[in-house]
Amino acid sequence: MVRLASVSDTISPFLWINHLKAIGTGYLNRGRSMVMTSPTGSGKTTLSVLKIAATLCAGESVVYLAPTHALVDQVETDLSAQIGDLEVVSIVEDVALEELGEKLPPFSVMTPERCLALLGFAPELFDKVGLLVFDEFHLISADDPATSLKISTRAIDSMLALLTFLRHRKEADLLLLSAMVADGAEIARWLRSVTGRQVESFDDPWKPTRQLRSCVIYDRSDVREAVQVASKAKTKAARNRIYAQPLGLFSLISGWHPKRPEKLVIQALTDQRPSLLKNAKGKLTSNRNEVAARIAADYAAIGKRVIVFCNDTKACGSVAGQINELLAPATIALDVTQEEMRKSVIRDIGAAEATFDPMGSRAAVHHGDLLPLERRLTESVFRARRDTDSEDLGLDVVAATSTIAQGLNLPCDVVILAGTDRSAVDDPSGNPRADLRPHEILNALGRAGRAAYAATGLAIVVPATPICVEIDNLSLPSDGIMKIIFSEQDACEEVYDPIELLLDRIEISANSDPKVQSIIRRMSAVTTTGESGFDDIVCRSLGFFRRKETNALRADQWLEHRRIALKAAEEQLEDPLVLDWQREIAIRNGVPPKLIERLVAAFDTAPVEKTATEHWINWLLDIVTDHPLDLTIFVRQTALESVFGRSYTNTTKPRASSKRILRALKTLVSMWCAGRTLIEIEDWLLVFIRKHEGEVKQQANQSTTAQRARRFAIRIAPDIGFLCGVLGQIAAYKAAEQGVPMPPVIEMLPQMVRAGDYDRHHMALRQMTKIASRVGTFETYISLRDSFKAGASAEMDVVREEVQAAILLQAFTDLDDEE
Repeated sequence: MVRLASVSDTISPFLWINHLKAIGTGYLNRGRSMVMTSPTGSGKTTLSVLKIAATLCAGESVVYLAPTHALVDQVETDLSAQIGDLEVVSIVEDVALEELGEKLPPFSVMTPERCLALLGFAPELFDKVGLLVFDEFHLISADDPATSLKISTRAIDSMLALLTFLRHRKEADLLLLSAMVADGAEIARWLRSVTGRQVESFDDPWKPTRQLRSCVIYDRSDVREAVQVASKAKTKAARNRIYAQPLGLFSLISGWHPKRPEKLVIQALTDQRPSLLKNAKGKLTSNRNEVAARIAADYAAIGKRVIVFCNDTKACGSVAGQINELLAPATIALDVTQEEMRKSVIRDIGAAEATFDPMGSRAAVHHGDLLPLERRLTESVFRARRDTDSEDLGLDVVAATSTIAQGLNLPCDVVILAGTDRSAVDDPSGNPRADLRPHEILNALGRAGRAAYAATGLAIVVPATPICVEIDNLSLPSDGIMKIIFSEQDACEEVYDPIELLLDRIEISANSDPKVQSIIRRMSAVTTTGESGFDDIVCRSLGFFRRKETNALRADQWLEHRRIALKAAEEQLEDPLVLDWQREIAIRNGVPPKLIERLVAAFDTAPVEKTATEHWINWLLDIVTDHPLDLTIFVRQTALESVFGRSYTNTTKPRASSKRILRALKTLVSMWCAGRTLIEIEDWLLVFIRKHEGEVKQQANQSTTAQRARRFAIRIAPDIGFLCGVLGQIAAYKAAEQGVPMPPVIEMLPQMVRAGDYDRHHMALRQMTKIASRVGTFETYISLRDSFKAGASAEMDVVREEVQAAILLQAFTDLDDEE
């Protein structure tokens, strides 16, 4: 097995030579921006901290964009430790506009989607922002149009967030970070043309850590013998298992040089012989999960931290389960904070066996079905420092989906990529399968050997199709997966402008895709500056910039053709005539004006005297029930499928099905906000699905981890919160128009439905609890609510004061009882 340097070998200076080189460009000065495309693990975080500190010291505020909620949490944790003495790091992802006040906190962390939304709702919040940091900025890129017709919604929103911020704060500095972008210099030139200000490009290849990469291969003669042995087995299952030893192919020099075999080394990755598999056509498959689990277990056994990247949530569970069977249980106890987190998770879910509990495990999972507190617990246990002389065993392996690969910085010595393709759906047997893009592979491999944690790292790839070679006579392809694995640099991603690709699609056909339609409306509208959205967005787009650099005349012709196509596409929308402010809200939120029109028409019937979240959500969903197909305007279809399964998909009457789902959502929100556990919600969902899934050979299965309830909480509750946010904008306009206060409850609805708060008193109680359990705080709320007098018209400060007073009164009462 390949040996690695220990953590104690790490040398972590405050400033490395590449840091000094970057500082030498003057990027810390006010008025200077930078596009930084240095490799993974080169210390880009330090360079961002220096720029953030310089901006805060100058009295200006900072916005930090992170691609996922998981990374938002990590940024808050990591940067609080580094700049906490300068300023508090504030996550504003779920903070209500009322709580934000007139401006953003001095250092705000959020996703690009949240940034775009805030720029639409209240652009004045950004008036004091002097720096925008965009981490993993390759998010602005669409997929390669040569291999995919899909235009990522996230890419569109990320690009619009950047362009909209630049329009509002052209004088702000920019710091764009990504190890994956191939041509940072071009991005810098584009931003220079948009802002009219200096933008540096920095792509120094030096980094303080050294990473060894390996591709799993097999000795052809070994495999041939294993096939012969398997052919004599008595059962078909046994004949399809080919036990062979996985070998690691290593390159001793940078880059892929198959014609120089003297620079290649082959070494066993494990002494064991996990099996390859034969598929129905008799071809060998990699059996990626079992092979990856075996290699990971061997490294964990010698004290190495390992991350295994898996195709999907099911594969994560399989890999972690296999590793836990191979290794002795963990013996390190949770600390006090971790134990409190674990208790809260168990209380919210309803049973320890239904949680993704890292306690006592050598391998845990990290994927999109984990509750936020569950995810934080796993990360905390995995990050925990250990006494190198101790014989205690801890959590050494995390089996993860791409949530970690997208920039999340967990310390590890070894990364194993289990497979180089993925299914189109969240299921290992899903078809068709597509190859991972080069930057996805390299970004995952870059998690090994992180700066300030380990001096070296090992990255191992298990290819989707097993590679068999003649050990004594190496003949390897010059292209293919090995060229990617042994790439000289991480920067391999060309940025494809999603706005340009979307316009090209609109010219061919303005289809019914809601995102396409929302962009058509946005670009057709007139902005506050008096220009059209088309001129505001497209004339500053990366695609138009590239065209203009190549041929200015043809670029202008392309622009005019797209303008004409956009006009035709707008006419096809057949939107109703609505007031300007209603159309503005529709465009800002990417929803059809017809939905805004219906919400406005129903607003006078709103339950303004009600304080409970469920009353407001029931009212909102009743409005949609009259036009049930509007359900997918605010709830993603994929989310509905993941929660309701065949009760949603197995139907020939979509209108009736949507009505049924809307009624179910009322019940689910009521349970969610009334302190019901996820297991209780899951039980209700299972009965509902079985009742409405139609004639099937086998009814929906019981989920041991309350998967459907989890996905309601993680995916659908936030979508309903989005609809509440739209309602809040309508309420704000009408309140201003009539010169009356806005109903206070409406302002808090998005947060309340996302978090599962019964009402604002429950919400205030949760916010006052350090490690909040939804179920636990609801039970406390029930015990205190007789003390609450503030109604729906009371301001939030009054609600908080009542909660604080009730808590103090209960504490004194409990003290008297003890005496």
